[in-house]
Amino acid sequence: MTGPHLADATPGPAAAHSNHVAGNITNGTSVQAHTISHVHVHVHEAGFTAPTPRQLLPDPGAWTDRMDDLASLTATLDRMAPETVRVIAISGPGGVGKTTLAGRFLRRHHERFPGGALYADLRGYALGRPASTAEILTRFLHAMRPGIRATTSEELGAWWRSVTSDDPDRPVCVLLDNATDAHQVKALLPGGPGHLVVTTSRQPLAELAGHGAVLHRLLPFDAQASLSYLSLVLGADRVAGDRRAAARIASLCGGLPLALTVAVNTLASRPEQALGELTTALCGTHSAVHTDRPVLDRQEAAMTAAFDIRYAALPTTAAAVYRRLGHLFVLDVDVALTAAVSGLTRQTAAQVLQVLCAAQLIEARPTPDTAARGPVYQFHDTAREHARRLFAQEAAADEPARVLRQALDFYLYTATRAERRAAPTHRLLDRDYLYPPLEPLEFADAEGALGWLKAQRDNLRAAIEAAVTARIDSMVWQLTHTLWPLLRATHDYDLWDATHRLALGAARRCENVMAELEILATWAIGLRSAGQHADALEAFGQLLHLARTACDARAEAHALHELGATHLAAHHPHVAERFLRQAREHRARLVTAAEASGDEDARITFQRSVAITGMCLGDALTQLDWAAPAVEILADACQTLTALRDRLDAARATALYGYALTLNGDPATGEEYGRWAVEECDRIGPPRSQARSLELLGQSLQTTDRRGEAAALYADALSIYDRVSPSDANRVRRRLLDLG
Repeated sequence: MTGPHLADATPGPAAAHSNHVAGNITNGTSVQAHTISHVHVHVHEAGFTAPTPRQLLPDPGAWTDRMDDLASLTATLDRMAPETVRVIAISGPGGVGKTTLAGRFLRRHHERFPGGALYADLRGYALGRPASTAEILTRFLHAMRPGIRATTSEELGAWWRSVTSDDPDRPVCVLLDNATDAHQVKALLPGGPGHLVVTTSRQPLAELAGHGAVLHRLLPFDAQASLSYLSLVLGADRVAGDRRAAARIASLCGGLPLALTVAVNTLASRPEQALGELTTALCGTHSAVHTDRPVLDRQEAAMTAAFDIRYAALPTTAAAVYRRLGHLFVLDVDVALTAAVSGLTRQTAAQVLQVLCAAQLIEARPTPDTAARGPVYQFHDTAREHARRLFAQEAAADEPARVLRQALDFYLYTATRAERRAAPTHRLLDRDYLYPPLEPLEFADAEGALGWLKAQRDNLRAAIEAAVTARIDSMVWQLTHTLWPLLRATHDYDLWDATHRLALGAARRCENVMAELEILATWAIGLRSAGQHADALEAFGQLLHLARTACDARAEAHALHELGATHLAAHHPHVAERFLRQAREHRARLVTAAEASGDEDARITFQRSVAITGMCLGDALTQLDWAAPAVEILADACQTLTALRDRLDAARATALYGYALTLNGDPATGEEYGRWAVEECDRIGPPRSQARSLELLGQSLQTTDRRGEAAALYADALSIYDRVSPSDANRVRRRLLDLG
């Protein structure tokens, strides 16, 4: 067979010319490799080296007292055995400053933990469900080792322990905020020696003591510390001018830093107000709180009274926004959401959020997602409870349902825009909006759209769960449908499975066959990606039956492709080959139909799908040692993907094409294509694509008995797979063992 003509051309559009590919002459664009007699393969480690995580929340501007607590915690740390995972559990009432103390303590000793500082809010006292172990581990692993693909909580835990055992000279410190039980904490302990975990909770987590944890109870400020705080923030002269009133304010605030902060803010915003006036107001509010809610203890009553005082001073619009935001299901808020649920412009919403933040009713949340979302704010759990109670008392009869739907529509509308920008070939389905945003967010490119989806991951999941609770089935499946580009990029299998279980039932209750087809398809892809091949095959079988019943040619072709791809992943190439041939034929007919109708977008979508199926089919054929048809089919896939400027998939197809050429008796040309694919994947590919191209080139060299070079390539591939994919790593280890 004549090998491909090599010229100084790279994948992409080219002037008309002829090329010999797989023994045929083709006109126009084709994949061609540079002349590479002196090329060396360069392998980068799993994409890039992640920066050392520094996730602790910043200290508040005012800090007083707690020096004894800091000294006690430091002494505790010094006594704890460094060859263990050290655990300190701080407990105390809401608003006492546990998180602030823990963060201050860990920052004071940051040099002891060169591996970084991680933070997670376990949401033990928030509305809705607490954070799951899988959710937190996914976030930690993304910070420590981007690219890891784990499929279950158990595998995530194993990865977490392995990653934190890799380098004993770089221990990490972890702050687990708002835990409610010891099991939450134990599931998140790192592996290896030297790490430190600090957890905060309103109750002492006594069970942790049995695992070597030291329990530290944080008490409210005493009278002197409270006065010192007031002097620090208000000025010593103002406090000295009425020490009796200042002492009364400190007492009414229960020694809680958060309550004192809110009270101080009221005074700071009214410099002409005498301390005695606030004392009188606090006394009256305390009396009303005790009458209204006699079950509250002293600290809870102090927090409620402080919030009531500050709330009463808010402008009308800010007060309404505060109540509405407290009613929502979200974990945090931003300007766009606030505008959507309040009927405000984004400019006015931003100003209102600043007013609420200045009043200490919400707090700014430092986040790496600022570029995607703008400033982000969150409620303290106690403040959210306060806002939610006010909303229940003051809202009009139809307001709770309306505000909920406004928030859900904001997420559906914006996530749909992001989905269509980040995954333009994803099948479009209808959306049901009652309250589309007045000022929709715009996404300039796919990267920005995906960044927004990643930044809103937790809120999108909360939105789906809120829609389930409200029994808005159409919202459940439509929101889940928008998650496809996010799930494809992050491989968050916990999110994937949880949302699709809910969405499939919702689509069926809506009797929406198209929605059921789409949700079933993306769920089954997640099952396959998670290695659950039997479950995935069952789901794709249901998809095929449903598609044929509905006479949906596109869905039928998709189901056939995915059945083939899943059998291929399960190491059944004979079965895979049959399904993939059918899928390729079905998709080719869709291309013809799109050309006949003049639908250019559909033609491009289906043409690419033919090439992707061809790539899988070529893989199956090489596994069956049917090299000649594999070469022909993969050459066609390479040309199509190159013409469509799909660089990554073109490189992946070229790696397979090079191996097929070698099997078909042209090892020199096969090696050239294989090396070009390695270089291209090294430039643009995610870690698994880099490793796969190395592995395929190694197979080519092994076929020609260049065992040493093949082993070196396998070792390079293994160094990447070891960091991102256990199943792939095990396969390459077997290849190395076979080489001896």
